Amino acid sequence: MYKIVIIVISLIAIYVPTFLSLGRKYLAADSYYSHGFLVPLVSAYLIWRKRGRIWALLPVAQSSGFGLILLASGLLLHLASTALTLNFGSYLSLPIVLAGLGLYFWGKAIFPLLLFPLFFLIFMIPLPNVVIIAVSFKMKILAAQMASGIVSLMGIPITRDGSTIYLPAGSLVVGDPCSGLKSLISLLALGVVFTQFTDASRLKKNILCLSAIPIAMISNVLRIILLILAAYVYGEKAALGFFHDFTGMLVFVFAFVGLVGAVRLLKCQIIKPD
Repeated sequence: MYKIVIIVISLIAIYVPTFLSLGRKYLAADSYYSHGFLVPLVSAYLIWRKRGRIWALLPVAQSSGFGLILLASGLLLHLASTALTLNFGSYLSLPIVLAGLGLYFWGKAIFPLLLFPLFFLIFMIPLPNVVIIAVSFKMKILAAQMASGIVSLMGIPITRDGSTIYLPAGSLVVGDPCSGLKSLISLLALGVVFTQFTDASRLKKNILCLSAIPIAMISNVLRIILLILAAYVYGEKAALGFFHDFTGMLVFVFAFVGLVGAVRLLKCQIIKPD
């Protein structure tokens, strides 16, 4: 036990700069990863759900030398990324190091039970800025195009130039924070978690995860449509005030309802913890 305590304390000390960097990412204005603080808690809960099987396997658990290789690989990635100031590599090394520890201390008997919760930690790792900028740009153009097309079918005279939507009495700009990328990342994480609470085939679970993509996009398009309608009826200032923030929260309501609907449509049964 003392070995575990010493190693954990050492790793915490090594990763302090990484934890601080992650915290700044999560707390930044218009962060795409404000859910990052919750991911480790969800991961810990997923392990706790399996506590019965883990406890039963502890007497036969044997250490695996491959865990040390994995641990060393993760630490090397962290050190190299720190030296090169590549934060993403340092972030990515964290679940690798934890996987190495789990495999080393508890071996192949228990490690499969820890694999998914450790994999889920991927959702706390912010993507590189260059990826976020590229993806959010394409998503906001697509969202603006779809929303303006639907509103035009309602008979409202609007035009679009890129991500800017022009109305008779003003205009709306679909910025990067409104691209839908934030809700997409959060919903993908939620969809992956849902698979751990459902009794279904692997195909259905994969479909459930992938359904998060169109659900997130549709939810964001609905938000933009509501903003366009509000701007058309009440003016640009009204649409960009409280209503803008309110619809931002409403996106996650739409998305959650859509995900629950996907669970029911796929007829996935909810399973109880061990």
